[in-house]
Amino acid sequence: MQKMKRYYSKADEEDRMPIVERLYRKNQECYAHAGGFLEDDDEEEERRERIAEARQKRLEAAASTAGLVAPDECSLCKKPLLDSFLWDKFNYPVCDLCRDDKGAHKLIARTEAKAKYMLKDCDLDLRKPVLRYISKKNPHNPRYGDMKLYLKAELEKRCLEIYESWEKFEAVKESRATEKEARAEKSYEKKIRRMRQQLRGTKVPKLTKSQPHEHTYGEECYDEASGKYLSTCSVCGYVLSYEKF
Repeated sequence: MQKMKRYYSKADEEDRMPIVERLYRKNQECYAHAGGFLEDDDEEEERRERIAEARQKRLEAAASTAGLVAPDECSLCKKPLLDSFLWDKFNYPVCDLCRDDKGAHKLIARTEAKAKYMLKDCDLDLRKPVLRYISKKNPHNPRYGDMKLYLKAELEKRCLEIYESWEKFEAVKESRATEKEARAEKSYEKKIRRMRQQLRGTKVPKLTKSQPHEHTYGEECYDEASGKYLSTCSVCGYVLSYEKF
């Protein structure tokens, strides 16, 4: 005689399930929505991109209203200026074939440009004409703000506008380096003095003859003129004279 199989619905299976197993399954975490980035991170990144694009559009609009028209030829090879990344982004009339990415047409980050050419924020953002730049995501951490990359040739030109010549620029740079080194040395000496004071502890104030204290005599010495031995107190300077028999 064959036994008939019984089929249970999902509700029946849960009813037949032991209480311990039901509690275990109920308390398990759901990982359906786990992992990934927060929505706020994506919104912040999109916001930075919109700001960078808006700035770039304003610069391009200002360039167009200023009547800047692409020249007919490259400033280096004198050939027709057909494709030019430098003109599209920086209004710099050099074609792509003459572009030197490791030399005069190298792109330099804003922080490095300020340190290398001793420029201030106003020299980049306010001094006319305002230097153009391109935005790029930070390779070290995408959560940081976008990098601003400037053209090396334009940075050098702006540097000469401020310091008039490379000789004056080097003189100012050397002077600032000397001042920085002097400040660092002074700060180092100050730290050394503080460490010495901490090692020595609280300095004991020097007592005078009028203040009561117990004399602490040093080594005795013989005075041939008086024929006596002398000992001096190391605290107040009192001299004790005595004879030996």
